[in-house]
Amino acid sequence: MRAVNLIPSEARRGGVGAPSRSGGGVYVLLGVLAVLVIGAGAYVLAGNTVNQRRADLAEVTAQANRVEAEAAELKPFSDFAKLSQERIQTVSSLAASRFDWERSLRDLSKVLPANVWVTSVVGTVAPGISIEGGGSAGSGLRGSIPSPAIEMVGCTESHRDVSRVMARLRRMRGVTRVSLGTSEKSDTASAGSAQGAGAAQSAGSSQDCRNGSRTFPKFELVAFFAGQTAASGSAPQAAGTPPAAAGASASSSAQSSPGSTTPTTPTAPTTP
Repeated sequence: MRAVNLIPSEARRGGVGAPSRSGGGVYVLLGVLAVLVIGAGAYVLAGNTVNQRRADLAEVTAQANRVEAEAAELKPFSDFAKLSQERIQTVSSLAASRFDWERSLRDLSKVLPANVWVTSVVGTVAPGISIEGGGSAGSGLRGSIPSPAIEMVGCTESHRDVSRVMARLRRMRGVTRVSLGTSEKSDTASAGSAQGAGAAQSAGSSQDCRNGSRTFPKFELVAFFAGQTAASGSAPQAAGTPPAAAGASASSSAQSSPGSTTPTTPTAPTTP
């Protein structure tokens, strides 16, 4: 016998196609659910990251505020330390620009020969400094070297003695150069001129230490020092060039013995 399918052909086709359509819809639904789950997870993760970053920002802001508050409390101490350093630098600068005039003048008094008498001694730390009541010995030579120097005007018994004065000035501590401005004798002797170094050194009102004598030469010279020297010590110590604002540090003057003064002309100035 042969089996016969009594189900209509339309029903048989519908029954076969229905399970396939329902199976595809399940896959689509599962895909949509998977996408939704992944999106929800990403959203939650991004939210957590944003919240963590906000918390970190709040913590850093709080730390910055605390540091600023501490810096404001410590600012007076920082300002005081800065002021202290500035004052130390100022004092060090002043000490470095100081010149030991006491030692230099003491050395000058030791090296000058006995037959020399001076009418003006001016000490300055730089060229261009004017001293009230000070002389202008060797003013043209003073500006040649920007270092401390002593300008001197005086008289002695001969031009050879002027050279001797220059040689002895070079023996002073710190002296690097001695320049002669002039060394000249008077053309004519006055009637009341004093004879001899002892009479020329007596007190008087004449501005010319020669007192009209044709024998005594009047000299003007400048002794330059090697920059700045230390306040004490046996050997000169050179340093930087002193500022002009430091001003003059030493000045002294004396008057020679009375006597008439006549016009003078240079006769035989010695070479520095």
